Formats: sequence, structure tokens, C-alpha cells
Amino acid sequence: MAVVGREKDILEKVKMIVSHHKQLTKAKGELFNIYSILNLKTKEVRTHSAFIAELLNPKGTHLMGAVFLEAFINLFPENTFVTKNNDTFNIESATVFVEHFVGRIDKNKKTGGRIDIVIQDGNGYTISIENKIDAPDQEFQIERYYNYNKSKNKVVYLTSGEEPLETSSGKLVYDKDFFVISYQTEIINWLETCQTIASDQPILRESIKQYKILIQKITNTLGDKQDKELKSIVIENLEEASLIASKYNLVVKNIRNDFRNKITELLNVEVKGYSISKRNDISKKYASIWFDSEKSNIKQAWFGVETFSGNGHLGGELFIGIYNANSSLNLEKEYVRLNKGWVHHEVLTHDTIKINVTDSVFLKSINTYEKLEAVAKNVVEQIVFFIEEHNHLIEE
Repeated sequence: MAVVGREKDILEKVKMIVSHHKQLTKAKGELFNIYSILNLKTKEVRTHSAFIAELLNPKGTHLMGAVFLEAFINLFPENTFVTKNNDTFNIESATVFVEHFVGRIDKNKKTGGRIDIVIQDGNGYTISIENKIDAPDQEFQIERYYNYNKSKNKVVYLTSGEEPLETSSGKLVYDKDFFVISYQTEIINWLETCQTIASDQPILRESIKQYKILIQKITNTLGDKQDKELKSIVIENLEEASLIASKYNLVVKNIRNDFRNKITELLNVEVKGYSISKRNDISKKYASIWFDSEKSNIKQAWFGVETFSGNGHLGGELFIGIYNANSSLNLEKEYVRLNKGWVHHEVLTHDTIKINVTDSVFLKSINTYEKLEAVAKNVVEQIVFFIEEHNHLIEE
């Protein structure tokens, strides 16, 4: 069989696995997900930290004691949470805090901040969890949390894929000074263990299952059976799979790049009074389009469109927003705030569906010049309307 023929055969097999996974998801009723419906899927504090912390809390409303916390600690190598005095973390006496304030940020001393989840036992030992589902690393962030309760503290970096930046971890040593776990692997495994533990508690069990399905959706993780089948195909065809992967990444990057370029081109025609520029390479987090003017630079407030990489806020959904670096804007009403910087935003849509350039269906919808032109024009109309509606906040 020719190389191209083998590649095509592999793609057909993978297509069957994905199709089967979608059929199973539909048959099991797993398309209905309360977190997605309420638009909470990437809310770091309100959804992920809150749910995980509640399970970890021995005094939580689940009324299961410390069993979920014990299962979480078992994710790590033995003795990870043994102290310098050879004391073990006392799970039975543990208390859990969300968004725990540990003092004003001092960049010189590398201290302070708000830790997403802190687990503290009765002896004062702590486990500090930095939850990175949809937020960039802050400067010295892991170092600051490492210095909290320093002699009695362990830092865990929970990620949806990326490892911490050196600007956050500094010279701290991976797997010694801090530990990294992922939603794709450790958290999904932990949730499956929690499901088993809660097997005779139907509401709790199904709540955990709903959250696990959400994590699988966010991280593009297949079910166990489909995942094993896919791995088997890749292992049997490593050379061809490598070539397909490299071509896939290049094709997707080109489609995303063309999409941003076309929108930038149209915006330069439609929007006056702003210098419009592209920020960050299309493969980088927060790949965006930025609008600069004399007044926006003075106010430190800009219109921006992100993310064209599918990697950023809101799980990668594309949005137009106002970024205010110094809180200078006088907002006379409540806007849809995204975080401290993004004081207002609106998600961009195509055919009433939120745009995300990681969505294969959307990428197919812009894979020809004619389709790209039509979709880009519609997106630009939404961007222009948003700018016209809120321009007074920046330019007056």
C-alpha cells in the first residue's frame, strides 16, 4: 500500500473512533451538561476551583469525609506530602479554602497573592494548589506560593496542558519544590475514582460524572475504550501518524492565520481612528488583534479581539472586549467583566454558535476563500458594532 493510502486508511479508522465516541455520548445523554448550559465551563473560581475544593474538603456537603482528599493525595508519589519532620499530612483534620489571601503581593520578597485552593491540616501543614484552567501565569506566582507557610507547604500546579513559565517558577525545581498535574490525566483519573467511591450516592455520583464529562470536553479527551483504540492505531502506524500530525498542525495554523489576516484586512477598511495590529504569533496563547489610538494609550484602555489560537480566556472562545490596564475607565453601568483587565467583553458568533478556532466544524466552515470571506465579514460586523457602541468609553 502506498504511503498516502496508509495515511488515508489511518484517518478513516480514527474517523470511525471519533464517530463512535459521539454516538455513545449522545446515547448516554452526555450532551446535556449543566456546566456548559450555564456557561460555567471555563470559570476558574466559580466552577473548577469551587467543585474540586468541595470534593477535597473532608467537611464538605458530600458528607463522605476525607475519602476524596485521600484519593487526591494518592495521585502523587509516596511521601510527596511527608514533612521535613517525617510527619504525614493529616487528612482527617484538613480544612479547605478557595481563593485564599496570603498577603499583598511583594515582588521583591516574592510573597503574597490569592491561592486558588489551600488545604490545611490541624498541624498547620498546607497544600497550595494553583489552578490553571484559563488564566496566564503571573510573575513569580509559583515562587510566591512556595514562600507561603514555607517550611510546612507543598505547591501543586494544576494545568490544562501547559507547564508553568520560568517567570512564575523561577529557579524552583520541578517535582521537588512544586508538583505538576493535569486535568487530562490525573484529574480525570481522580474523578473516576471519586465516582467509584460515591457509587451508592446517586446525586453525588452523577454530579461528579457531569464534571468529569466537562473536563473531557474541555481537554478533548476520549472515553477509555476509544482512547485505547486510538493509541493502538498510532502505535501500529507511528511514521504515518507523525506525518499526519505535522501536516495537521500546519494546515490548522494556516487556516487560523488566514482568518485573522482577513479580519484585520477588513477592519482596516471599516474602523477609522485606530491603528490596528496583530499581537502574538497565531500558535501562541492570546493571539489577538489590538486597536491603538492616542487616547486609548493615555487611558491605558484598548479594544481587543482574541484568541485566534484557540488558547486563552473562555476556553479559547473568540471575543471582542475592552482591556483596561489601570482601572481608569469610569464605567457608568455593570459590564460583562472577564477578569481584572478585561472589563467588558462579548463573544463572537457564527450562525449563532460561539466561535472557537479549535472547533473542527468551524475550521471547515472557513477552509475556502469564499467561506472565509463570508464568515470574516460577519465577524467584522459584530466587532464594528461593539466598538461603535462603546467607543465613548475610550475616546471621550
